[in-house]
Amino acid sequence: MKKVLSIIIASIITLSTSSAADIIDNDLASTTRLKNTMRKFATGLDQIQKGIIYNDRDKIEMGVRVLRQARKNFLKKHGEILKKQMPGDPKMAMHMAKKSAERIKKFTKMMNGQVHNTHDFSKIAAAYTGIFNQCVGCHQKLRKNYVK
Repeated sequence: MKKVLSIIIASIITLSTSSAADIIDNDLASTTRLKNTMRKFATGLDQIQKGIIYNDRDKIEMGVRVLRQARKNFLKKHGEILKKQMPGDPKMAMHMAKKSAERIKKFTKMMNGQVHNTHDFSKIAAAYTGIFNQCVGCHQKLRKNYVK
């Protein structure tokens, strides 16, 4: 009887440990995917900034394409890991991310419309600043809990 009980307990511990490891691995993979998407956003912003500074429409267009690609399905891909950044209020984390995504979409659309219609990149620079502010605002609230 003792032997059977020991085997059952050992089995439960093994299953619990492997389940916990799967959860940790899944969170790590999700966090890595989120970091990669954030790097894409940073790359897009960098291209846009260089395009503004050097009056290079192609760089601006490339940056806008990168931002659009990074933003595509952002909440579907990263929603669950974002919720964990604000464990006290996961709905707020999703609300902030959704609002930021909407604003980034608006600013990228505006940039794309302006890039060939003007020689003055001040509106594009304003949209760039708007996107950058969305990033900073979200990071200030969510990153304090961010897994490094």
